[in-house]
Formats: sequence, C-alpha cells, structure tokens
Amino acid sequence: MNRQLVGRLAIAVIAIAAVTAGIFILGDDGPPAAAPPVAVVGEPSLSSVPPRTIMATATYTSTPPAPSGYRVTYELTGTGTATVVYDTNGLGLVHQELDVRLPWRKEFSWAAPGSVQLLGQGTGAVECRVSAGGRVVTTQKSAPGEVAACTGRLG
Repeated sequence: MNRQLVGRLAIAVIAIAAVTAGIFILGDDGPPAAAPPVAVVGEPSLSSVPPRTIMATATYTSTPPAPSGYRVTYELTGTGTATVVYDTNGLGLVHQELDVRLPWRKEFSWAAPGSVQLLGQGTGAVECRVSAGGRVVTTQKSAPGEVAACTGRLG
C-alpha cells in the first residue's frame, strides 16, 4: 500500500478518535429528567403577610473579556502541500485541511491550557511546531511522505 495513503489513513483514524474522545469527555446525558409533581397543602393567604417595603440597588459593571493567557501557535513547514489535522481549543475536537500550501500557520487564543494536537503529512519532509506564549513547546520533523506529529498537554 502507498505510504502516503497509509499516512492519510492514520491522520483520519486519529481525527475520528479525537472526536470520539471529545464526545465521551463532554458527554451527552440527554435532556434533564422532569421534576416530580409537588402538592401544595394549606396555602397561606396574602392577608396574613404584613406589608413591607424592599429597596435594592443594582450595580452593573462591564464583563471583562475571557482571559487569553494561552496564545497557541501551530506551524507546519516544508515544501509543496500537506494534509493538516489540528485542535483549535485544546478540548480534543479536531479540524482537518487538505492540500494546504506550505508553510502553514494558525494562531489561537485559549482561555485555559489544553491538549495541543498538530499532525501534518506532505509528499516531502514536513516539520510541525507548536508554541505557547512565544515559547516552542513541541516540534517534530518527518521523513518524506510520513506524518509529523506534535501533541502534548499545556500546563
């Protein structure tokens, strides 16, 4: 079997496994169960409650933006085109792009640390690199036609 086809199949299997893991982790418990009926016995009348004045002051402030302390950059270098699989938010849900022109780069702003995943395969040698906050956290170079896999957990 063609090495490039095997590599693409491997990327597809990894992508399916990541999506399945995301569904398993996030779960789907279905709709919430209906609350049991409640019977009211001896309902008080409004005439038995003394009148009161309630005063409240509400203070509104603007909501700060979500923290963006985890700036994640994915890079894939080489020549020609490649198949790329990557996670955009650290939760294991992956995206796939076919025949992207190299070099390729994507930047994301995550609110919390997560799992990085970048896989790339081209006809020639491909190098993947993942940076967080400007610091390289993982890199790998593949042989021609093989998959370069940069995966790991940000801490």
